[in-house]
Amino acid sequence: MNEDVCTACGERNPAGSAFCLYCGVYLGWDQAADQPTVRQPAVGQPTAGQSAAAQPGPGRSPGQSASGQFAVGQPAGAQAAAGQPAVGQTAILPETHVQPPPPYEDDSARPKPGEMACPQCGIPNAQTLRFCRKCGKALHPSSSANQAPPTVAKNGWWQRFWDPKDRRARRDYRRSLPPLYRWRRVIITIGAIAAAWVLLSVVGTNPVTWAKDRVNDVRGTLVPVDLATVAAAPPESIAEGGYSIEALTSAPLDDAWATPWATNVVVPLEGCSGKAAAQGTIRLSFPSPIRVRRLDVLAGLPATDARRPLQFRPSVLLVLSEGRCQELALKDSADVQKLVLDTGVPVKDLTIAIGATYPGRAGAAQPVAAITSLAVQSRPR
Repeated sequence: MNEDVCTACGERNPAGSAFCLYCGVYLGWDQAADQPTVRQPAVGQPTAGQSAAAQPGPGRSPGQSASGQFAVGQPAGAQAAAGQPAVGQTAILPETHVQPPPPYEDDSARPKPGEMACPQCGIPNAQTLRFCRKCGKALHPSSSANQAPPTVAKNGWWQRFWDPKDRRARRDYRRSLPPLYRWRRVIITIGAIAAAWVLLSVVGTNPVTWAKDRVNDVRGTLVPVDLATVAAAPPESIAEGGYSIEALTSAPLDDAWATPWATNVVVPLEGCSGKAAAQGTIRLSFPSPIRVRRLDVLAGLPATDARRPLQFRPSVLLVLSEGRCQELALKDSADVQKLVLDTGVPVKDLTIAIGATYPGRAGAAQPVAAITSLAVQSRPR
C-alpha cells in the first residue's frame, strides 16, 4: 500500500492525502507539480484539432492555408487580436482550479459509522483524526483548545527522601564523585565537633558534662541533691513548741521548723534589696557546688496537724545565692509545691527566708510561720 510520509511530523498518511492527518501540514506539493501545463503549439505547427486540409501538403508551403493565403504575412498585432500567438511565441493557457465536488453526491461519500464529515469540504474522516485528509481543516478545535494539560502528582520531600529509587540515585551520584567531594561533609562535621571540643576545653567546661547537661535540659531530667548541712540562722530563731531544723529533711512529715512571725520581728534581708523577711532563716549547704533547678516546699504544718489553720502559712519565700535574690510565690496548700528555681551557676549554699504569709484564723492565730519540708533538685551529674 502506497503511503505519503509527512515531512513535518514523520507520520504516514494514505497516498493522495492533501494534508497530513496528524499535524495538518499541506502534502499536495508533488501533486501540483505533476499536473501537465497545457501549451499552444507554435505558429506553423498543426495542433491535434486541425484537419488534414489545414496541414501542408504537396505544392503548399508551410504556413499556407488551403485557400492559398499565408499566415506569415499577417501582422503580429492582428494575430494577437485574433487570440493567436505571434510568430515565434508560445501560448500558455491559464491553470484552472477544479472545485471539490459537493458532499454526498452518492452514498459512498456519506460518513460511515465511526467517521465524521469535515465541516469545510464534507469529506468523511475517522473520528480519531485531528485534521481533514482532504482540506486540512481542524476537526476538533474546541476539544483540543480547552483540553487541560495533564497534572502530574508530586511527592512530598519526605516521600522522595524515603523513596528507594531516589536513595539509590543519590548513592550512585555520590559514588561517582571524586573522593574529596564524597568525604567533604564527613570532614566538615568532624572538624566542627573538634572545634567545639577545643572551645569548651579553653573556657574550662568539660565537653562531656556540657553535652550531658544539654541532653538533660531537653528531657527536663531532675534528681534530688544531697545536703551537707541544714542550719537555722540565727540558732535562737527557732520557735518554741517542739520545732527543729532537722525536721525539714526527715521523714515522715510529722514535724516542722517554725520561726516567730509578727510585724515587730520582720527585718530587711541583706542582699535582697531591702526586702523584709522573718528574723529566722534557713541555710542549706552542698558537698560540692551545684546549679539548683527546682525547690520542693511544703509550706505550713502538715495537713494532719490541727494547728495548721491557726498559724501563719508562708506565701512568699526569698532565696539568696551568690549575691542573687529570687522571690518565689507559694499557694495556701498542704501539698508539696514544686517551685522553679535556677541559680544560673553552681553554688555552694542557699539562704531561704519567709517574706510574706497567709493569715491564720481570726482571733486564734499563733505568731509563728512554719515549713514542714525542703528538697533541692538539680540536673544529673
